[in-house]
Formats: sequence, C-alpha cells, structure tokens
Amino acid sequence: MADQPRKIILRIRQPAQQEQELKALPSQQTHQVEQEPLVSEVVGLVSDDKTEPTPSPNHVDDALDEAMLIYEELMKEVEHIKQFDKNLMDYCKKNNVRLRVIKGLLSRLAERRNALVSKAEAVLEKLKEIRDNIGLEFAEIEEELVWASIEVNTLQLERGKVAVKNVRLKEELEARIQMLSENLTTLHNKLKTLEKMIRQVSNISKNVREITSNKEEAEKLFEDVKKQYLLTHGPNAEAILRAEVEHIAQQESIPREYAVLLVLKSIAK
Repeated sequence: MADQPRKIILRIRQPAQQEQELKALPSQQTHQVEQEPLVSEVVGLVSDDKTEPTPSPNHVDDALDEAMLIYEELMKEVEHIKQFDKNLMDYCKKNNVRLRVIKGLLSRLAERRNALVSKAEAVLEKLKEIRDNIGLEFAEIEEELVWASIEVNTLQLERGKVAVKNVRLKEELEARIQMLSENLTTLHNKLKTLEKMIRQVSNISKNVREITSNKEEAEKLFEDVKKQYLLTHGPNAEAILRAEVEHIAQQESIPREYAVLLVLKSIAK
C-alpha cells in the first residue's frame, strides 16, 4: 500500500492567545522570553558640575545699577554743597554781611555737611555689601573655571580609545571655560568700579569740608589779598598774610577762606 501524503497543519496563534500562554509560564521563564532592554553605552566622563547652570550676570548688573544710583545721588549732594559754598563766599564778598551773620550761615552749612557724612556712611556700607556679594560670585566662578581647566588638562593626557570617546566632553568643557573666563573678566571690571566708588565715598566721610569747599575761589581770593599786601609789606607779604589769616580763623572759629575774606574787607575799608 502506497504511503498516503502527510497533512501539514499550521496553527497561527492570535496575540491574545500568546499573551495567555505567557501568563501561564512560571515567573522565571517569563523573564527569559521577555525582550531585554537595549543598554546604550555612555561615552566619556561626566564632570560633577556639568549640569550646574552658569551663574547669570543679570542680578550682578542690577546690584551694580543700584550702587551707581546711590553713588550718583551722593555725589550730586556733594556738588550742591560745594556750589552753595561758592555762592555764599561770592555773596559775602560783594555785600556788607556782618560777621555774626556769616558765622550763622557757616553753622548751617556745617550741619548740612554733617548730614552728608551720615548719608555717605550709609552709602559706603551698601557699596561694601554689594562689593562683597559680587566678590563671592567672582570666587565661585573662578573656582569653577579652575576645575574645568584641570578637567580639560586631564582629558588631554589620556590616550587611545578613551581619548577618542572624550572628544565631545573636551569640546564642551572648552566652551564652558571660554564663557566662564568672559564672566570673570566682567565681574573683575565691576569690582574695580565698586572699589573706586568706595574710595571716593570713604574720602567724603574723612574730608567732607575740604571736598565740599570751593578751593579755586578761595585761592583766587587769597591771591587778590596778597597783591595788596605786597604793596605794604614787600617780600614778606605772603608770610604776614598767612599768619594773620590763621589768627583770625582761630579767634573767630571760622574757615580759613572766610578769614581771608575778612582781611580783604578790612583792606577795603
């Protein structure tokens, strides 16, 4: 009897059926049939601070703007008092103002200078606070810059396959170093500006009368009086005039330039 042809039956399992069969398997076998996730290789080193944002200079600009504002307001007050002193001297020179009135005006001017000193001390404290805050940020960026620079140097010393993998990281670090260097330069210039303002404000507190007095007008007045003394005292005119001015200034408790003004008025009489 001849062999009968064999029937080949193909059974196609539906997805739902396949899922049921998988659930029926023990847990260990299930893990074996599940597809393992693809693991991507991490190329290069990851620096500790790579994900940290670079400090934004916006708040530094705001702080510096605040410093400039209070500084300029203070300097305007300095110029106002200086101009007032000039106008006062001009008025006393051109008009017959009694010594008692001059002393009263000078006393009020001294009060204004004292108020200026108090304001200068408050401004100085604020400027120093802003300087210190920017200085802290400068130090942080400087530290980050040194860290990134050493990281780049370390990568450059590596050889072979590792060095090839680290090329991208090296480029990123070099770009970061450039940005940090620019920020550091900007902060350095701002600190220099603040230091200059701090020195000038400190000088106001120490030498307020000298800064707010009109020296040019006082020197011109002294030279005018000296010309008159040269006619009467000869070569010793300047020494005699200075001695007399110092005597009047101490006796009447008035500034030297106003003592010169009194000497001029006495000559005019």
